[in-house]
Amino acid sequence: MRRSLHFVPGGNERMIAKALTLAADGLILDLEDAVTPDKKAATRPIVRRWLETLDFGARERWIRMNPIFSEYAIADLEETIAGRPDGYVVPKPRRADDIRRIAGLLDRLEQKHDLPFGSTRLLPIATETPEGLLNIREVAAASPRIVAISWGVEDLSAAMGLPRVRDAEGRYLDIPRHARVMCAVAASAAGVEALDTVYTDIADLDGLRRECRDGVAMGFTGKISIHPGQIDVINAEFTPSRGDAEDALALIAAFEEHARRGAGAFAWKGQMMDWPHLTRARKIAERARRAGVI
Repeated sequence: MRRSLHFVPGGNERMIAKALTLAADGLILDLEDAVTPDKKAATRPIVRRWLETLDFGARERWIRMNPIFSEYAIADLEETIAGRPDGYVVPKPRRADDIRRIAGLLDRLEQKHDLPFGSTRLLPIATETPEGLLNIREVAAASPRIVAISWGVEDLSAAMGLPRVRDAEGRYLDIPRHARVMCAVAASAAGVEALDTVYTDIADLDGLRRECRDGVAMGFTGKISIHPGQIDVINAEFTPSRGDAEDALALIAAFEEHARRGAGAFAWKGQMMDWPHLTRARKIAERARRAGVI
């Protein structure tokens, strides 16, 4: 599952030790924003060593590379791929060609390091540039390596000169709200997961909880975290409750029974049910199974 992917600054031994005790579904070892330019070259072998020697358990192991148009990106891939990460988080993609260029590099590097072809996944943060937001549909579908997309607002707001991204009540203003909506829609259209962006007010767990619930309602399947204290809230909100899971199973069984009678639509608990409700129930049940709820 990818309910929670947690950022760990590359090269910070204390933070990786802490991260390996957390309940995050995946860890993102960061070579981009958390590492200053003068330390990037020295940090890559540290991240590779972590991948080769540390026990991540069942957690997915991601690396956030630098943007493909930067001077650091190719070395990020070449010097860490031998650690066999599950995939790379791709910041600031501008168009599908950026993703295809990375995929092409991975084709060559997987062959060089005797890795299964196509095994290294991609997770673009697809709205960090204005161009990327405009092209999010093609970015999301640019490669079969893509298993999820996320969105980001801080880089986008800096690029556009936005003075703020939330109103006085903490709700997103129009442009970040549009980016969030388009991430959810583009992910669904491409058949990949949508992961909600970070919540930067690390002390405000109630606000984080509300934002997670909004994300669930929008079709997001998880969220990226920046502080250990956020992970339990994220996991709880992106895990179907036992009651919801049991309702989903009961509805699936009702569909099967009515199908045997030749009925595709029927009344259930005072509501008319048809095939879209079955699709939603199956998704809830599958997520509940993966989380061990049922």
